[in-house]
Amino acid sequence: MSAQSSSGRHFPAGTRQVEIPAVKGIDGRLLTGIAPMIERAIANGEFPGAVVLAAHRGHVIYSGVFGSRSILPSPEPMRFDTLFDLASLTKVVATTPAIMQLLEQGQLRLDAPVARYWPDFAAHGKGALTVRELMTHFSGLPPDIPTPVLLKLLHLPPTHFPGWPPEQNVDVPWKGLPAALRLVEQAQLINSPGSKFVYSDINFIVLGYLVQRLSGETLDAYDTRHIFGPLGMTDTMFNPPASLRSRIAPTEVIEGALRWGTVHDPTAAAMGGVSGMAGLFSDAHDLSLYAQCLLHGGELTRPPAHGHAAARPVRILGPLTVLKMSTAQSPAGNSEIRGLGWDLDSSFSNRGVLFPNGSYGHTGWTGPSLWIDPATQTYLIILASRVHPTPDPEGNPLVRIRQKVADLIAGSLDDVSSSGLSNTGTGEIERAYPPRQ
Repeated sequence: MSAQSSSGRHFPAGTRQVEIPAVKGIDGRLLTGIAPMIERAIANGEFPGAVVLAAHRGHVIYSGVFGSRSILPSPEPMRFDTLFDLASLTKVVATTPAIMQLLEQGQLRLDAPVARYWPDFAAHGKGALTVRELMTHFSGLPPDIPTPVLLKLLHLPPTHFPGWPPEQNVDVPWKGLPAALRLVEQAQLINSPGSKFVYSDINFIVLGYLVQRLSGETLDAYDTRHIFGPLGMTDTMFNPPASLRSRIAPTEVIEGALRWGTVHDPTAAAMGGVSGMAGLFSDAHDLSLYAQCLLHGGELTRPPAHGHAAARPVRILGPLTVLKMSTAQSPAGNSEIRGLGWDLDSSFSNRGVLFPNGSYGHTGWTGPSLWIDPATQTYLIILASRVHPTPDPEGNPLVRIRQKVADLIAGSLDDVSSSGLSNTGTGEIERAYPPRQ
């Protein structure tokens, strides 16, 4: 066990499969630093295993499979096709593209009040809150709907959660989408909309429900029909069937039971596993299809299907729609720079410091992350089950590992010109020089 681990835990070395193809314009020497970093974290007990996949201009430049898919109920080796609980990546893989499709179709407007599409949402002073404010996390809503399981996991009393009417007992178990929606309707603002960044799962619960109200399809059905199915993302789904359990990386032991094939997030679990904020499962291959589609301006050319002689272009979004959601949307004067759904340059960011402004991504609480850079035509996927079998007691070191891997990938790109690009934004500088007493 490494001396750096003070928690006393470690994980077995498990799998080690690394491929660094010789690709023109890539300095592969820098990429050799990824494996030791991941393996050191596994040895230190930070997470049991990981899958890392990066591509540039349509060519894979790094593929790594490390460690173990599971520790409990028995150690199993990590595989490239392991399915992960994506947690908050659900927000940008499932919910955001669905909302942007509805925007393209004229079914909603960014600066329209949410109550125009869901009248009961206006209760408790929320009538002026807009769709854009939901998507940027400047809504003023509380961070989450409290559940008894969440309160136990966070070791917090129900009174810790502001924004709930005094008559609402948030310590009482609830189940299902209707119950969640009633709680959202009862939620009170904790800030004025547009005034302060507060990352809120409630924002995307609302957005997921708007997809249902406007399309007439549940979020999972909508995504399968309009996003995952067209792109060939056959291993991306909510509530995966039991037949796939052997491929799924389990997450945390919660109240004595291992979450394995069911969503880890307590709120999404209480909602039945389908939510705009969490619940999606996927693997590195499917996420690469999605990332490549966005790099191509919302279109992906799929291989010829059976009976078809030619490749088939599939469009899920238009280039200007992709540009809109990946452009800074935060109010002026804020250091947390967000697009529509996506993180551009924030304290949560998995960007590192070398990828240019205009790149975008997101992370998930359970350990997955995705970063996409249209300027260099590069994506980076890191999938790790950091909460298995319990979260690292020393915090979330995966944050710094994501950033370091991102810098190694960006630093290896020799065939790009920096002319006309900037990789230093206002958010990064404001966070680098915080006010001092």
